[in-house]
Amino acid sequence: MSDKDAILPTPEFLAKHSVEEVETRQAGKKRMRVTDQLWIDYYLKHKHINAHQHAAAERLLRLYRAAGRAQRITGKLEWTPPSSSSDLTEYSADCFADFCKVARRMGRESFGCVEDVVLHDLSAAEWARKQGRNPKAAPEILRVCLDDLEYAFKHLNDR
Repeated sequence: MSDKDAILPTPEFLAKHSVEEVETRQAGKKRMRVTDQLWIDYYLKHKHINAHQHAAAERLLRLYRAAGRAQRITGKLEWTPPSSSSDLTEYSADCFADFCKVARRMGRESFGCVEDVVLHDLSAAEWARKQGRNPKAAPEILRVCLDDLEYAFKHLNDR
């Protein structure tokens, strides 16, 4: 695709979202990237969470997608060994094993909050209403849960 054929965002879209140009691996080529597409991006932009919490959330999202869980609507959270005859590659099986370790290390309530906000892209207030909690306290609960996620990643390989 040449530069003339590139599809640029509309002014209405640019008024609502933050967009940045990033370099690609091809020399001289740039592409536009939306930086506030997910709720965690929104929370970082509005300083509800800090950069460390955002990095931990993105790391969990990458792990979830690499494990192949993002493609399925109803996926099972059962670990499948990489040597079995399933559609998982060895890398995705390792990612899923790490994902399960993080989930076990965090605890049910903390992981439930992070799972809904980061992986399923619900707002923190929506998660709070779903759980019967105060929506005004949801950003603070999310911050605590993301700190717990960061701790779980730091101690992922501990026994």
